Amino acid sequence: MKKNFMDKLVQELNKPPLSVKVNFFRLLAVAQNAWLGIRESLVSINSSESNKTMKDLVNGMVAALTEWASLADAMQEYDYFFKSEEIELVRSAQITGNMAKVVGELSQELERDEEVNAKISKALSYPIMILAIAVVAVVVVLVYVMPSIVDMFVQWDAELPGITQFMLKVSDFFKENWHIVLAILVSISAWYKIAYSKWIMFKIFIDTLFVKVPVIWDVVKMFYMYKFSNLLSQFYEAWVSPVVSLNLLANIFDNFNYKKKMLDAKSDLESWFTLYEALSNSYLFDPILVQIINVWESTWSLTSVLGKMASFYHNNFSNTIDTATSLIQPIFMVVIASVVGVIVASIYLPMADMMQAVQNL
Repeated sequence: MKKNFMDKLVQELNKPPLSVKVNFFRLLAVAQNAWLGIRESLVSINSSESNKTMKDLVNGMVAALTEWASLADAMQEYDYFFKSEEIELVRSAQITGNMAKVVGELSQELERDEEVNAKISKALSYPIMILAIAVVAVVVVLVYVMPSIVDMFVQWDAELPGITQFMLKVSDFFKENWHIVLAILVSISAWYKIAYSKWIMFKIFIDTLFVKVPVIWDVVKMFYMYKFSNLLSQFYEAWVSPVVSLNLLANIFDNFNYKKKMLDAKSDLESWFTLYEALSNSYLFDPILVQIINVWESTWSLTSVLGKMASFYHNNFSNTIDTATSLIQPIFMVVIASVVGVIVASIYLPMADMMQAVQNL
């Protein structure tokens, strides 16, 4: 049944955290290694689950399994929580009979995702905190402090410098129209999200921008090299065909450029080209990875090699985040310093004029 916007919003807001999903797959792997059935495994997991939303979710999956649905089909009903690659890997694992190994690897992969998310949050928390403090300080100075100080200068009947007059106009504008400014900022944020999800040309523009801006491009490329290597390795190990694997990757990848490349590569494979030929000469892919695929594609070792490359790109991804953060922080500081400098100048210049006038008396 198709869900409306409010249903999706409620589900997204009530979605259990990533740590709960990690624990779910970890316990499922343990239960499968203990040779428990899928339904019995879920019942056992739910008995120790403390998150109410997750308990309800697992109960729903148990009910679906009772009616002879597969685990993948039961997970499909909760696609707002389980990703498409997780569902397809579980579906393949049920066919090949290696459920314990697949869900164990899923839990490890989700743990790495958790580490990456924590690293990104930590990297962004400092500049965001500094920016927020700076914005609050600037607003307070403009709205409350600056008008009071400038009033003293006006009493000397001296003409205020141009920069001071400009900042006073900015101060007056904020005091009179702060609600309009706030509404505009909220509208821009909402418009961006809607435009990105609904307007394909806007999405193409933003996604292409991500692969063109130097520092951001390094982070984006390492991220997709890691996801491509890791997921393709998992799909191959679960005996998913290369064509189906690339189609799944196209559904998983959010960036339009990588999504299109996966669909193009899928078409090439259907036309009997090799994966190396499908990916060669693409600036989206690391030449080292493409050459490794060329060497190992004809052997049974490509799966393990892709897994090793995924670990390599995971480490490089963490390093690129550190590099990007080290470059972003000075930019934030320069912007903040520039704004503060303008405010200080708008206050200091009339103060200097007043002191000069006092000395001339």
